[in-house]
Amino acid sequence: MRYIPPALQAHLDQPVTTTCLLLLIRLADGREFGLTTLDRDVIYQGVTYSAARGFDPSIIATDTSLSVDNAEGYALLAGDVPGITIEMVETGQMDNATWQQLVVNWSDLSMGHATIDAGDVGKVTTKDGMVYMPELLSYVMRLRQAIGGVWSRTCRATFGSPANSQTGCGVDADALWVSGEVTALDDEPRRVFAGSTTGMDPAPIPGRVRITSGRNAGSRLYQVEAYSAVSGTIGLLEPLPFPLEVGDGYEIRIDCPKTPDACRAFNNYLNYKGEPGIPVGDGIEMLTPGADLPGGFSGSEVIDD
Repeated sequence: MRYIPPALQAHLDQPVTTTCLLLLIRLADGREFGLTTLDRDVIYQGVTYSAARGFDPSIIATDTSLSVDNAEGYALLAGDVPGITIEMVETGQMDNATWQQLVVNWSDLSMGHATIDAGDVGKVTTKDGMVYMPELLSYVMRLRQAIGGVWSRTCRATFGSPANSQTGCGVDADALWVSGEVTALDDEPRRVFAGSTTGMDPAPIPGRVRITSGRNAGSRLYQVEAYSAVSGTIGLLEPLPFPLEVGDGYEIRIDCPKTPDACRAFNNYLNYKGEPGIPVGDGIEMLTPGADLPGGFSGSEVIDD
């Protein structure tokens, strides 16, 4: 049942209303910004809902059977809107954001609001450097997500996550970060650079990098493909959204290869979320991740009936 304040309900019962929709986007770090279907900005509960570019909500379908709602909002950003920039989208600051869609009486905001729907912000992209399109997924969408895991020889945990979760790891990955600064750039300034983090032992391969200052700053992690302990040169598997500049800050740490030996090295084998003892047939042994692990079963150990 949807709650509607009595004053707003009385207004909605009128033959002519002065209502509009508000779209509130809340980032994972708590920052908020809004868009409105009205032709002028609306300030409600301390948030400015911008009408400069507006948004176009699609039809939201909901019924009592808990079928999945559908909702998508699109916003054309020809320039910066208070609270959001193209850099935020490209560097992953919109990851794990949530949204709420409200209806208010713009001529009398003291009537309160009714919540139309709410959920997670899905894929966020840019087009031609100016189009921002959030995919708005209702919370009911979570009902379609599978609960449980499949068997695998390698660990299914998310490295660095709390142990008390389905994909929990238990290792304090925050303590592994080493801070550095970009000191030189390669011909590929979005992927290869030299930094001040020389002599790391063990070498961060596999490893992760996150940029802490400059245009690429954000929470997104990038996979390390190559590392030189002598020169501090770092090669990333995937390119950054924007070219790096000398002086940009970054952090780098070792990542987990998801093997039992690596988990033992972190003194965390009790949280290993894999089944390294699964027998593997000779024909597919080389195609199975972790099939040649020390102490694990190999194809030659499978009993042939």
